[in-house]
Amino acid sequence: MTRSGGSDLRAPIFNGENYEFWKIRMRTIFKSHGIWDLVEKGFQIPYSKGKKVDDAGSSDSEKGALLMKDAKALGIIQGAVSDDIFPRISNEETSKGA
Repeated sequence: MTRSGGSDLRAPIFNGENYEFWKIRMRTIFKSHGIWDLVEKGFQIPYSKGKKVDDAGSSDSEKGALLMKDAKALGIIQGAVSDDIFPRISNEETSKGA
């Protein structure tokens, strides 16, 4: 039985070699999770002109959703680098920064 979704894709571990291969695989993984644009372009918190709306479409909800998606992407990146590479990205707080 096959599972659906992007959870079947395993990120290769980047150890400083063969970056082009790693980059292609990572891009595919991010696209499968629907977060490639977020990783590639980064994100800005939507500006709501001072209005606070309690609906699901509120800027607070949008901000939370973006932060969760970015945290997911950052976690994927952190898990896909070797222990030698990890210190280079350990202080980054966004997926684009990593």
